[in-house]
Amino acid sequence: MPIHSAGYRSWEGQLTPASLRSLVIATTGIRRTSKSKWLRRMLFFAMLPTLVLAVPFFLFEQGLRDPRMARELGEFLGGMQQSQAIGLAVEQGLANATPEQAKEMRHQVWSLLLLTLFRYPQAVLMVLVVGIAAPPLISHDVRSRAFMIYFSRPIERWEYVIGKLGTVTFFLAMITTLPAFVLYIAGVMLSPSLSVVLETWDLPLRILVASIVLSLPTASMALMFSSMTTESRYAAFAWFAVWILGNVAFSTVMAFAVAAQRDVVEPGWRTMLSPYHTLGVVQAWIFDLEPPGAAVAPSMVALVAITIGSLILLFHRVSLPIRA
Repeated sequence: MPIHSAGYRSWEGQLTPASLRSLVIATTGIRRTSKSKWLRRMLFFAMLPTLVLAVPFFLFEQGLRDPRMARELGEFLGGMQQSQAIGLAVEQGLANATPEQAKEMRHQVWSLLLLTLFRYPQAVLMVLVVGIAAPPLISHDVRSRAFMIYFSRPIERWEYVIGKLGTVTFFLAMITTLPAFVLYIAGVMLSPSLSVVLETWDLPLRILVASIVLSLPTASMALMFSSMTTESRYAAFAWFAVWILGNVAFSTVMAFAVAAQRDVVEPGWRTMLSPYHTLGVVQAWIFDLEPPGAAVAPSMVALVAITIGSLILLFHRVSLPIRA
């Protein structure tokens, strides 16, 4: 009968630097989460809105020379929420615009289209994607006692949390940041000259900032819900409930305000009843398109409070199995 040595054996595999611990946790979460067929389908459909929104980029550049294209672009923008004024201005003045006016219009129209991508098709996908990806990330670790494996190694709590945040942020970037950059590049390629890069150089930076503003509060809140239960379905329910009830509350309060004043009412502070509208106010400010009377500062404070509060509770919940 063979006799096997039970003594110490040196590790013969490839060692990972300590600075990459969070990256290892994030990539492991990405591989596991990517097995979801529904998630892969959503990542595929996330690129489709860029095809639709590439059309007005083409119409804008053609409208500088052809009044008919300018009218088509004006009608396209006029059918989009909060862009009727911009659509009318483009339709009336694009074909006869001076180079300086065309430069200003280009920046405004491109910003509007990028904001539209963030606010409408990608926002819906964001809620669905995070609702699939985030709930199991920590709840499954608690239920399966994978904490015993993680924290039996020299891994700090912050490394574990950053790794989990990295998993959610990766999927958010795939449905928001990547399509937005693809749309911007499509606009550059459809333009008559690469000089438009100098005119719109700040838009890629605005895309990054808008992506961070979207990712930090949403990923932190979703992981907080995941850490509070061993059943991922309860975390998913809490995540979807926040967005649905927030929209219902905002719509109800706005309906009462309009009925009471019998006139159009600016949302103002009411946007903070809904996470969706709170994000929208800040993202519109980032793209320099915030509506008059928008509660930008309170909305920023609300997003920072959500992020910090979620992270504090998340760290507390992650610490509990270690102390037990």
